[in-house]
Amino acid sequence: MKNLTAEEKQQSIEAFHSIIRKSEKALAHLKADAPQTKLLEKRLNAARIGLNMLLAQWEGQKFDVGRTDLIEAKKVLEDLLSTLPSYFEKAKEGSGQRTYISRRIEAFHVAIFYMNDRIENFEQA
Repeated sequence: MKNLTAEEKQQSIEAFHSIIRKSEKALAHLKADAPQTKLLEKRLNAARIGLNMLLAQWEGQKFDVGRTDLIEAKKVLEDLLSTLPSYFEKAKEGSGQRTYISRRIEAFHVAIFYMNDRIENFEQA
């Protein structure tokens, strides 16, 4: 993993904050028993874990997530990451949407990298 600048780190953190805000807003408008509610809750949980992973790595904040939850969050982020390139390609060159998607892609890559490292540490312990 390349060394990230302070600005890149902040952009990754902000990308996760944005995902969380948007997911919480969308969740508030869904019916509790709707099928998409469960999916959105899983994505929201993964985004929160991803954010906490970055904050733990870069700011020394406490990270208290079990191996199973970490593996599940990593899988959800990987699944989301696989969908982002198609959105990136559809966005106009130089648009804010394209910048937003590229920052989200970077944030997911970094979080997944650290999650892999943490999962390996669980397995070695």
